[in-house]
Amino acid sequence: MLTWGDRPMTKLLGNTKPSPEALATMRERGGEWFCYQNHALDSAGLGDCQFLQCGPGHTYQTPPERYPDTRFGTGWRHLLVGVVNLETGYIEEAQ
Repeated sequence: MLTWGDRPMTKLLGNTKPSPEALATMRERGGEWFCYQNHALDSAGLGDCQFLQCGPGHTYQTPPERYPDTRFGTGWRHLLVGVVNLETGYIEEAQ
């Protein structure tokens, strides 16, 4: 099983990376950003990513296993797959 610290992670599907706009926003805000990918096989959004900033001063100090639920109720679909490398723009899976 892949882990980030003591948190379980799932495998990243495909060669996904943040859009240039999303990456620019993450770089501007700094900190540590985690990638959550839609792994619901019955979803038209399979493989889509959501990003969450975690750490001191944020709602989540450590990344949750699943993306926090939203008013749309889709958080359960998005599983933690990696951390965004703000220099390269790639999503790095835990080793």
